[in-house]
Amino acid sequence: MRLLPSATRRFARRGAAAVLLAAAIAPVRASPQKKPTAPEVFNGRATIASAAGRGDAYVTIRVDRYSAPKDVKSMEQALRDGGSTAFVHALRQAPVVGRFEVGTQTFAIRWARQRDAGGKRMISLVTDAPVYFVGGGVPDAKSREGFDVAVIQLLLDPSGLGDGTMAAAARVKPGEAGVDVEAYEGDPVKLLSIMRKVT
Repeated sequence: MRLLPSATRRFARRGAAAVLLAAAIAPVRASPQKKPTAPEVFNGRATIASAAGRGDAYVTIRVDRYSAPKDVKSMEQALRDGGSTAFVHALRQAPVVGRFEVGTQTFAIRWARQRDAGGKRMISLVTDAPVYFVGGGVPDAKSREGFDVAVIQLLLDPSGLGDGTMAAAARVKPGEAGVDVEAYEGDPVKLLSIMRKVT
């Protein structure tokens, strides 16, 4: 993923995007998932801006099916009982339900959920490996240890257009709201011009 490095601030300052990413994979009790619409394909553009400049990359997200409730419950339980390490282990045991593609690279999606969000679709996805370490190649970059997944959230209108955010390298751990997502890159990568491909 050819994005320019940004400052590797910790995700602790909790901007609005950070809260949204955490909400993406938080347990859902009151709002059931929408009826399955997969398989479906989304195209868009990942962009990041920093003091050093800006970089863009076109991405394709393929959702073959949405995760079965039993698989989601297994991963949620692993997170509650064993933290980040247990969550990653359970994630990698779950079936592949889609692919995240950027350039010549492809990453397996093993968590895919959707739900209503004020008349829009909120789709949350987790890959079983990090997509990109923004700022990871600069001198004195922080350790990559523990940043084992990528967390993606899309917010789409009824026509299939929208935007989203991505923690390109993330650590998922228990938090006060049930889940906490820490992004290696500090601020999540923006996903712009998301469009559901009509087949």
